Amino acid sequence: MGIIVRQSVINTIISYIGIALGFVITIWLYPHFFTTQQYGLTRVLLSLSMVVIQVSNLGINSTIIRYFPFFRDREKNHHGFLTIVLLIPLVGFIIFGSLLYIFKNPILQIYSDKSELLLDFYMYLFPLSFFILFFKTIESYTYALYNTVASSFLHDIFIRILTIAILFGYFWGWINFNQFIQLFVLNYGINLLLIFLYLGSISDLKFDLDLDFLNGELLKKMLNYGAFSFFGNIATVILGNVDILMLGAMAGLGDTGIYAIAFYVASVIKVPRQSIHKISAPIIADSMKNNNLSLVEDIYKRSSLNLIIAGGLLFCGIIANLHNLNKILPASYAGGSLVIIIIGFANYFEISSGLNGIIILNSKYYRFDLYSMVSLIALTILLNYLLIPAYGILGAAIGTATAIIAFNATKVFYVWERFSMHPLDIRMLPTLLVVAGTLFVSLEIGHITNAYVDILLRSVSITIFYIGIIWMLNLSEDLNNLIRSSFNQIQNLLPF
Repeated sequence: MGIIVRQSVINTIISYIGIALGFVITIWLYPHFFTTQQYGLTRVLLSLSMVVIQVSNLGINSTIIRYFPFFRDREKNHHGFLTIVLLIPLVGFIIFGSLLYIFKNPILQIYSDKSELLLDFYMYLFPLSFFILFFKTIESYTYALYNTVASSFLHDIFIRILTIAILFGYFWGWINFNQFIQLFVLNYGINLLLIFLYLGSISDLKFDLDLDFLNGELLKKMLNYGAFSFFGNIATVILGNVDILMLGAMAGLGDTGIYAIAFYVASVIKVPRQSIHKISAPIIADSMKNNNLSLVEDIYKRSSLNLIIAGGLLFCGIIANLHNLNKILPASYAGGSLVIIIIGFANYFEISSGLNGIIILNSKYYRFDLYSMVSLIALTILLNYLLIPAYGILGAAIGTATAIIAFNATKVFYVWERFSMHPLDIRMLPTLLVVAGTLFVSLEIGHITNAYVDILLRSVSITIFYIGIIWMLNLSEDLNNLIRSSFNQIQNLLPF
């Protein structure tokens, strides 16, 4: 668990710096610089690009994590594995990009009534998708190399710094909205270039494919796994973006912008899981290859416990600061508090269920991931179709939250059935009681007029209260060891 804890901590720090920058961008800059329609356009473009990416990559990202252990050999440049992982999404992008261009008019017709602004910027979808597609492909490759920090920095911090720069360029009148969108897309191109340069700097940018090593049986397994991952990725992106896409078509870009901000705030809860996922996925893949199920179970249980602790603190902090969020946002963005609560609860349930998806995808039962998602997609689309016209953004939140909870509960039971392992730990019960107690106390704290001061003092107070109780109850060895290590490092830096 050492490398998992170490890189997870670094990735979490990077993620929270990214969240701070994202807070500035999403809660302050976008709402004050853009109309709800303009902000909604950027969200719809990104959601559409996610669909393009997941279809175009032909399942390569999951295949990298699952099959890189078979190629791992630094002296032989990993048998040219990088060449395979770049050629496959390139073919996919050419095919799917061509279809998007051919069927441009029917696609735009869907958005013509409620989201006219998209009509003028549809073509930017192609370079945006290309840049993000190959960045994510290289990012997965670096994860397989047990190197997650550089790509995390580019993904969570650097791209946001570039976004802040062009947002102020727009605000100061140096660029117009058209130029902003152009630079918005170009930022992702810069990120792609930098991750390629980084890969070269660590001497892992090798393209010499070892055809003798890539035997027929291995290739067949990879293609079979990639095919299921391909459909699974499509299902994942539909589940993750169907609310935004359906809101854009059925309610308009204005409601989409409001919903996107609320969804972003609630997504902060998932950051610890993303940090652990990055480094755990290749380790679990190696463990599955070597049939080391005891290590998989250990990672599963310990990560779930740590995630329920970390997620609980974030959930309390978000709920306790909803009144401050409403003060900060312009009046036109009001109305998202219930969305934050609903999606936030669903996200907390998701991270508490642990790394079940990674375990399934790296086992011989990986097909289940696709089968379960197909039924959930039908449920999600049905719920959104019924609820959005009646309840708007609240309906989208209910539909999405239902899908998140149902999907993760199903995977927990499936892992339990197939591997006789589950993420539950007796220490989760007192942890949930601490979460409930902290939430109660946080809501009883009086309000300060200045929203920013209130956020600071309220968040610090909640954190000290929450971590203090978790520490005293010794609910997580990993957390207590991390705190002790941090205190020791601080003491070593002091001159007395």
